[in-house]
Amino acid sequence: MVSFHPDAKFLTDFSAGNLPLSEAICVAAHLEFCSKCRSHVQQLSDLGAQLMKQLEPQVAATDEAGFDQLMQRIDAGDTGMQVTPAPAVAARVSSANPQGLPRVVQKLAEGGLQSLKWAQFGKSLRIAPIKVDEKSRETAIYDIKAGGCMPEHEHRGEEITVLLKGSFSDADGKYVKGDFVVRHAGERHQPTATLDTDCICLVSLEQPVRPSSIWYRLMEPFVNYRLASLNS
Repeated sequence: MVSFHPDAKFLTDFSAGNLPLSEAICVAAHLEFCSKCRSHVQQLSDLGAQLMKQLEPQVAATDEAGFDQLMQRIDAGDTGMQVTPAPAVAARVSSANPQGLPRVVQKLAEGGLQSLKWAQFGKSLRIAPIKVDEKSRETAIYDIKAGGCMPEHEHRGEEITVLLKGSFSDADGKYVKGDFVVRHAGERHQPTATLDTDCICLVSLEQPVRPSSIWYRLMEPFVNYRLASLNS
């Protein structure tokens, strides 16, 4: 069961089309797993539609307008500019598709996750950067091997993680498929995947993380260079 959700500001900005692309992708992915947040976004969108009708009574909309516009932003290589639907109607999406990936992730990895350019870091972690033409944040798919753990690290900026498959835990709790987890600058943790299956996550980073281990700190320039080369 999904336990961690976007806050009201995330959902309000998403329903209005004002959320930067990398963050909007994460919210859209979460919505495919979470009926509670889909309902909340739809209520916000219905309210926006009513307000818009008072101003522009001739404008019509469908319940897929928000999701379709997000797909158009991805196709257009949006650089983060604000786009407001008319009226503001969010995507009313179904539960995750039979392939197990939210539609927005399928759009970004049209050949499947295996088609992405993966970089291996140690025995347990591999990362595939996703280019969304937004310079303010890094977007990627993380794959943590079952039972494996990421290096302990501190966040330099906001990180959004949406679990697409499996689960992981850290000192603060356990997170499962569909959870929308936000970390802020100064927070430190070490995600560890459960033993039964690999953990696959969609991640949006405001700033690169700072590893706690001296060895990983020495490797940090190489890691950033490698990820940058994959995303070019």
